Amino acid sequence: MTKTAPNFEEILREGGYKATPGRVLLLKTLFGEEKPVTVSYLEKKLKSAIDKVTLYRALDSMVVSGVVREVDFRHGHAHYELQILRKHHHHIVCTNCALVEDVDCNTEPFVKQVEKKSKKFDLISDHSTEFFGLCKNCTKV
Repeated sequence: MTKTAPNFEEILREGGYKATPGRVLLLKTLFGEEKPVTVSYLEKKLKSAIDKVTLYRALDSMVVSGVVREVDFRHGHAHYELQILRKHHHHIVCTNCALVEDVDCNTEPFVKQVEKKSKKFDLISDHSTEFFGLCKNCTKV
């Protein structure tokens, strides 16, 4: 089943961005990916549609506004995925072969517990949780 692409121009404008061809192509590319991707992967996919500096700036600002999510898989560089239009989720990463799987989870009770126990914070507005281990194939080796 193919996903129907949303109107990325409208999403950009609603987020306060100019709907440049490069930004639209960036969001379309992220929309088409099944797992978070690296900047070098995006550079190859986008070819000359968007230069490296503009790509980094676009990703950084879209992370701040919540359009894109930055994920740390402990590879020494960031990975990115489209955050809007997706259900909140986390990832399990195989520490041997780097397989990534999305995990749906309800962290709301945990977040409320952390807020309640915190002495210096009243509100948690966001969180990031990734799980690391070995996939089924790597445990068979």
